[in-house]
Amino acid sequence: MTEPLLAVPAKEVAGKFGYYTDEAMLHPVGIQRHGVTRVVMLSLKEYERLLRRDRQVLSVKDLDENAIEAIRTAEPSERSKSLDNLMDDSRTG
Repeated sequence: MTEPLLAVPAKEVAGKFGYYTDEAMLHPVGIQRHGVTRVVMLSLKEYERLLRRDRQVLSVKDLDENAIEAIRTAEPSERSKSLDNLMDDSRTG
């Protein structure tokens, strides 16, 4: 989402909540308190998109044997294999 943040005082949002929830369907609404944006209201669709972008980091100790075996036996793609010559030092003599 590249829409600019619409910054609105919390008191105004409280008085026109329905209006600003509709606005949040179109672009993020920053809710301000004492002139500082503290919360952003956004559509469920945008929230779910952001959740999908989250990455989960695992330690090796958290992997099961199937995952470890899949990593151990993984083969590079054909595209990766075609780039091997970039790492080949034999041409530099």
